Amino acid sequence: MKYPCLVFRQRPDNANAPVLCMFHAPAAEIEAWSTVPRLSPDDESGIQRARNDFKVKSIKAFLQDPRNTIPTAIVLTLSAGSYGLEESPDVQGLSFIEVVEANKDKIFVVDGQHRLYGLKLFNDAAAVPVVAILDATDEEKAFQFIVINNKVSKVATDHIRALSINFTDQAGNVDLEERLRTARLSLHRHVALVGLADELGDSPFAGLVSLPGKPNPEPRMIVPAAIEASVAYVQSKKFKQLSDDDAPFEFFLALWSSVKALWPQLFFKESKLLNKVGLVTMTKYLTEAIDALATYGGMQVNLGNAADVQGAVGKVLSLQTPDFWIREWTISISDTKAVRDQVENALKAVQQNLRDKEPWYQEVDLIKNAAAA
Repeated sequence: MKYPCLVFRQRPDNANAPVLCMFHAPAAEIEAWSTVPRLSPDDESGIQRARNDFKVKSIKAFLQDPRNTIPTAIVLTLSAGSYGLEESPDVQGLSFIEVVEANKDKIFVVDGQHRLYGLKLFNDAAAVPVVAILDATDEEKAFQFIVINNKVSKVATDHIRALSINFTDQAGNVDLEERLRTARLSLHRHVALVGLADELGDSPFAGLVSLPGKPNPEPRMIVPAAIEASVAYVQSKKFKQLSDDDAPFEFFLALWSSVKALWPQLFFKESKLLNKVGLVTMTKYLTEAIDALATYGGMQVNLGNAADVQGAVGKVLSLQTPDFWIREWTISISDTKAVRDQVENALKAVQQNLRDKEPWYQEVDLIKNAAAA
C-alpha cells in the first residue's frame, strides 16, 4: 500500500539522526501491515503493554461526538527493507511511502496502539496520523518507547478551569466542560463518571442513576454517591493493569455488567443490591475476590480485559446467591461502616457455605428466619 508523505530529518545538524516520515492512513490498513510488539514474560523483546480493552472502548466513545478528533500521531518504526520510498514527479518535496503487509514483522507501533485500535473500532476508514522512524534499530525502538511513555505531563486542573471559562461565551453556546466529558476529563471527575454511568448505552446503570433534571421512564434507584464511592475504591487499589485514568471506571462497569447479566432479577427499585451499601460493598467484595483469584487462585485474569473480568465475576458469583439480597435482613440498612462490615462478613459466610456445600444461609446472622430460606 502506498501513501503520500513528507520525509525529513528533525536534526539538520546531524546526518546520522533518524529520518522521519509523516503521513496518514486508514486505521484498518495500518493494523493490517504493522505489529504491536508486546511487553510480556513470554516476549522479552516486546516493548508495548498488553492491549487494554477499556482504553480502546474509551477512545471509541470519545469519537462518538462528531466534533472530536485525535490529531496526535502514532509512532511507528520501520526497519530497513520493510518499505520503499519514491519522490513525487509532480510536487516538489512530496514523496510516497510503500509498505507491504508481508513485512509487518518489521513495522512496529511503539506509541499509540490504543489510539490505533480505538480509531479502528470506531471506523475502519478513520484516518490515523503517523510519524514513522525509518531504518530504526532495536535500540531506537526501545529508546523511543521509554522516552515517549515517561515524558507525558497532564494538564493542570487550574488550566482546565481557565480554558473552560475562556471558551464558554456569555450565552453558553460553547461548553468546553461538557465536551471534556467525552474525553473523560472534568473539574469534578467523579461527578462526570456518574453522568457517564447513566448515559453510556452499554452501562449496566444506563437510565438508572438518580440525577436532577433527568427524565424518569424507568425507576432511577442508583444514588450518585454509590458510583462515586465504588469507583474510588477500585482506584484506591492501584492495580497496575488499571493505571490509565479511565481504566478503574471501565473495570467497574465491566464488573457490574457481569453482575447484571447473571442476576438480572436484582435490578429493580427496592433491591438491596442497588442501594449504596449494597453497591459499594459488592464492588469491594468482587474486586478483592478477583484480585485473590489472580494472585492465589491460579486464574489468569487481566484486569484490563473485559472478557477476563467477566469470567472472573462468574466464578466469584458461583459461590454467591441472589437470594441473599432478596431475603429480609435482621438490620435496618443505613450507610454506615458498621452496616457495610456486616454485609461484607455475611457475603464471606455465604461463600464459605456454598464452597462447603452447606445451605447458603447457615450461620448468616444477617438473614431473618434463615431456616425458612
